[in-house]
Amino acid sequence: MLNKILLAAGMIQCCFYNTMAQNPGQRPVYTSEWGHLFRESGKNKDLLGIFSTEASVYVLDSTQTQYKVQVSNGDIGFIDRQPLQKSMHGKKSAGEPAQYFYRGTEGYQCPHFYVQVSELRVRKGPTTESVPVRRAALNELVCINYVPLYEDGWIYIGDHFHENPEYIQMKYLGNELTYDKILKDYLAVKGKNKEKELAQVGRLREIAWLEDKNLKQALLYWKESYSGIENTKIDIDFELLLADQFAKKPGTEAYEKKLKDLNMHFLWKNSELFDGKITETQMKKLEMQKVKDIPDTPECGWEPQYFYRTSDMILAFEEYKGKVSGSIYKMSFKNGEAVVLGNEHMDSNYNEKDFVNHFGDLLSTRWISSPHEYHIQNGDAGLFIFTFKDGKLFSYECMYYC
Repeated sequence: MLNKILLAAGMIQCCFYNTMAQNPGQRPVYTSEWGHLFRESGKNKDLLGIFSTEASVYVLDSTQTQYKVQVSNGDIGFIDRQPLQKSMHGKKSAGEPAQYFYRGTEGYQCPHFYVQVSELRVRKGPTTESVPVRRAALNELVCINYVPLYEDGWIYIGDHFHENPEYIQMKYLGNELTYDKILKDYLAVKGKNKEKELAQVGRLREIAWLEDKNLKQALLYWKESYSGIENTKIDIDFELLLADQFAKKPGTEAYEKKLKDLNMHFLWKNSELFDGKITETQMKKLEMQKVKDIPDTPECGWEPQYFYRTSDMILAFEEYKGKVSGSIYKMSFKNGEAVVLGNEHMDSNYNEKDFVNHFGDLLSTRWISSPHEYHIQNGDAGLFIFTFKDGKLFSYECMYYC
């Protein structure tokens, strides 16, 4: 039976597995019941961890009563024999412990928990020495199928076939957070324990940005707690300016009128390019190269038929009733490119604070992420996205919802 499983899953090369990570792209099989991963085979069963129903495992060997497997985080141990499946069906088996594998209020989601700390480093391998690949957001939902039961154990949260591996430690996960819960925890330690106060106000600030409510209150608490303490990573007065600007956002009709009156257009090589009105003739004059396809363009909604591009710009074209026209799809600001909004001429030297002062009431933002990304709503189904790095305009992109 084991040979059939290995052949079906494409895992003949099982001897190449290691305890650090899976080999990229290899296909696992899936457990049919939840259970424990034991360090040793036989009756002396020292627990390493616990796995969910339909956990992905790689079979390395077998006995009459157990399989030797590697689980998603790289741990190798033994599980009691059970039917192993070639595909997942989103099921759970009887008695699966919710304290390890919470599946949401309805019980149908992937087993998951939530990131409990601010700016948590996600690493490429299951060690603190491994390269950080990103920072997880506070309250980020993380799907898990194996929980290590030893101290400081790591869990795998990357893509299914380990082509882009990501790991975090289980101790930083817990139940979903709310602003009110963090506020209560903050007020309980405020003025009593400075270290805990700063940790809680950091969480309060981050969740306020993520939820886009109670923002000004959280930022004022942060400023009060950090009074007299230098923090070079956070410009709290700039964040308070943003909060004030967001509070001025006009209603839908006034918003659309203000954006239209700004007459947004683009400048490149002394040519004015107006979104939606750019012609194929203009592109040939600007000596842009025509290409058939651009990676990562949306496959729904607005689907351009072809593209022109330079190293810093992509224009997406379509034909409608015999008329060929194009839109700026992406632009970086490296070689004199510029976008004009009203009286603001915005190029690679354009300052982020000027952008917020002039257009803050039109903006939403992914402020916690880095670099800073601002959105301007483009009708019912699109966004204009402006990205700033180190306080200067870095790129523009348009996006349509799928």
